[in-house]
Amino acid sequence: MAGIGDQCSHQGVKNFTQLLSNYSGVEGYCLEVGNGAWDSWFMPLEKQYLNVEWFGMKKMQVKKMEELKEGYNMVGLSQGNLVGRGVIELCDGGPPVKNYVSLGGPHAGIASVPLCGSAIFCRLADELIKSEIYSDYVQDHLAPSGYLKLPNAIPKYLEKCRFLPKLNNELPQAKNSTYKERFSSLQNLVLIMFEHDTVLVPKETSLFGYYLDGALNSTIPAQQTKLYIEDWIGLKTLDEAGRVKYISVAGEHVKISNSDMIKYVIPYLQG
Repeated sequence: MAGIGDQCSHQGVKNFTQLLSNYSGVEGYCLEVGNGAWDSWFMPLEKQYLNVEWFGMKKMQVKKMEELKEGYNMVGLSQGNLVGRGVIELCDGGPPVKNYVSLGGPHAGIASVPLCGSAIFCRLADELIKSEIYSDYVQDHLAPSGYLKLPNAIPKYLEKCRFLPKLNNELPQAKNSTYKERFSSLQNLVLIMFEHDTVLVPKETSLFGYYLDGALNSTIPAQQTKLYIEDWIGLKTLDEAGRVKYISVAGEHVKISNSDMIKYVIPYLQG
């Protein structure tokens, strides 16, 4: 699962996918989100995961592949991790994910949306970022708005943010035990944080850590969050069963070295 601003046809993603296949000895696929880079920014996440499940998977006939009927392993990059979790938690009828490796995933949300960059379509993205992030229009047209969690606006986040509150089972009146059941069925969950990550704010979100409500000056680890303590999605269940690996590696956002890839990622693609 590629990250925001990326797509399967980009050389970097193709090389990464090929490296994983070469090192693991297992054939791998990149699942595209709609029209790639454009839709990674402007298609809301609640549509992105459905697009992957019903179009991306169908296109590659994953549901019909005999070798995947007992399950498959997933690797996510950045925002692609939330799309991947959407497939795991929210979708019906597909083969199960066995091992899930997350590189720089914004699992607990982000407190700041990074500016898009210099591409032409980034002008639109940057204008939306500067708008009212929890408005219906922005939620409909800017993917990162679906996981922006402002610590000083939690009630508004829970009311208006379209994707992450559902994915993390945060909504007080809408807890869904199926999401927890599916996520906690993973054989292994590998969470990788990049120590010099300046794209994710805070970087600890990669490990399900986040800011305290109302604060932006200190973070708490996953184990001190309500999501973990009350086991909203089964993270505590997985952890207590020894099936969660919390890993910190040197480097910038999703810039993993070959040696770290071989050590922390490849073993979970060979089972």
